[in-house]
Amino acid sequence: MKIETSRGVGAASGSKKAASAAAPGFALAVEGPAKRAASSSVSSVTPLDAILALQSDEPPAQRRGRQAKRGRAALDVLERLEHALVLGHSPASLRVELEHVRRGGEATGEAGLDEVLLEIDIRVAVEAAKLDRLLGRV
Repeated sequence: MKIETSRGVGAASGSKKAASAAAPGFALAVEGPAKRAASSSVSSVTPLDAILALQSDEPPAQRRGRQAKRGRAALDVLERLEHALVLGHSPASLRVELEHVRRGGEATGEAGLDEVLLEIDIRVAVEAAKLDRLLGRV
């Protein structure tokens, strides 16, 4: 196979009429493809945090309430774990609940509440690790 370099690369030729390729008595409804509008380019990449902040229209009071409720639920699970251990019951069923209350933590914007929730989350993580060791998962 011989490669010729003397030919330059030219622009693609226009499309042939589709009507001439159709069988006699038939005509195509559309003569050619519809022109598309040029899309505008994105000037810069927006950080994911900014996009998420724009999408969330949640009032701060609602976020505080949801996180306070999650904190109370975590304390309830920790209390049930304590009772189960004192009474000698198997705490294996509470492991799933501990994992459930660990998920979904987010900052509320109130320093005091965020500190308390962080301490609760740390305690939940410690107790979950202890349960894993007790149940032989580690």
